[in-house]
Amino acid sequence: MTDPNRPLGVLDSGIGGFSVVRQVRQLMPGEDVIYFGDGANVPYGNHTQAEIVSMARYMFSFMEERNVKALLVACNTISCVLDLCRDAVSCPVFSAVQAGADAAVASGAGRIGVISTVFTHNARCYPRQILRQSPRAVVVLSCGCPDLARLVEHSLGDPAGMAKVEADLQLELDDLVYRDRVDCCVLGCTHYPLVEDSIRRLYPGLDLIDPAREMARAAKADLERRTLLREGSRPGRLDIFTTGDRDEYALRARQVGLEASSVSWYPPLGS
Repeated sequence: MTDPNRPLGVLDSGIGGFSVVRQVRQLMPGEDVIYFGDGANVPYGNHTQAEIVSMARYMFSFMEERNVKALLVACNTISCVLDLCRDAVSCPVFSAVQAGADAAVASGAGRIGVISTVFTHNARCYPRQILRQSPRAVVVLSCGCPDLARLVEHSLGDPAGMAKVEADLQLELDDLVYRDRVDCCVLGCTHYPLVEDSIRRLYPGLDLIDPAREMARAAKADLERRTLLREGSRPGRLDIFTTGDRDEYALRARQVGLEASSVSWYPPLGS
């Protein structure tokens, strides 16, 4: 279909995909966005592959029913199993892992760190993709963080909670920065850019790569190519759906600078 007024879809295991929505808002302010956060099952990185695929396909079907013109898979964990889900939607799909790998290779860094969920780390999605794409020899060092996404999900705006986030960041990043001497670090979970200020304060000399920026740029280029970029001065809507706490999602959206047009609860898979 060639209707530019169709919405964009963004999905994630939780609120982390708000980092992608922020980039979409900057690059494509006129686009309507439908957001799905599976808060009942966050973090995805602690589930089995079969569970992740089932939950992802559930969200993909949700987006297909709403006729989105492009789908941005903000969840890096889902991006690792995308080949098992992609057929559930008919529109182009953009992967957080592909976007992060593209940006890491383009950076020219020789020693690349990646922090992600445990599933993404164990799947070796980032090292494999970066090494495949890089025109020169690089070293990719990956670290799986079992608690960081969950801590970010529930700690934004809470000083005590953010202290726990920063303690966990140091637990996960100190070795990459001080022992392994990485030149840059890919934020391989979309929750992590939401605490980018904390990371920059703890590691002021560390270059950070946010896949959300690259993904939004790729989506915009695709819409322009297909003449589906929405023109006009009207700001786009942001309609949020979550299987988690509706009030918490409304609060988190405001805390990261997003203005939601609506926030609705949606039943989780199997309910």
